[in-house]
Amino acid sequence: MEADVLARWRRRSMAAGWSLAEDWWTPEAEVVVKAVCGACDLSQACWALGSARAAAGVGVAEGMNDLAALFAVTGAGGPPFAALRSFAAGWAEHGFAPLGELHCEDPLTGLVTAAYLRTRLAQLYRGTARGTCLVAAEPPAPPEDLAERLAAALNLATALRRAFPGDETLALLGPVRVGAVTRMDEGLRARVARLRDSEILYGHRPRVRVRPLPKAYGQALALIRSMSS
Repeated sequence: MEADVLARWRRRSMAAGWSLAEDWWTPEAEVVVKAVCGACDLSQACWALGSARAAAGVGVAEGMNDLAALFAVTGAGGPPFAALRSFAAGWAEHGFAPLGELHCEDPLTGLVTAAYLRTRLAQLYRGTARGTCLVAAEPPAPPEDLAERLAAALNLATALRRAFPGDETLALLGPVRVGAVTRMDEGLRARVARLRDSEILYGHRPRVRVRPLPKAYGQALALIRSMSS
């Protein structure tokens, strides 16, 4: 039953003008369906969905229209005020996060923040992300000392800029993890090799991973979250 409601909700939202079909699904959408079917708390589920929609760059009006589409397909009429209020609260709390989270640039490394990277991905997926990947680099083992972590982050940022000097989006993904969103062209292998050959701390070279961006924006967000933890 829940899977059927989810599918009908998605079709209704697409017909109502959802801007990008691939970024509609999110785990929070499934939780809201469970809540509407009586399996969990509706207000909490709507709050989480509002926060997820804000993180994906969806406007509050578009998000509320989408929520209304869910109640329409279940025959329940319009969404109750408590559900809309919770959705708006979740959206606003994420949208008006602490200033440090909203900064576009990390003050230590000069790389963009993970929050800005999510915004950049939203822009990218509204065009096409085909042929694009995320290159992530970090020390082979996390430095334990604070001074070593700061030095590793600075050296990783420098190595990333040298390896990717073009128009790539270069981001700080974690305390000692950096990443570049770049095209998967014929020069990628050489750029990745240059990054792998960089010395970042005590002669150690970084561990580098290359992950093609998935087809759906929601999956790309999950990838970034996993890289930012």
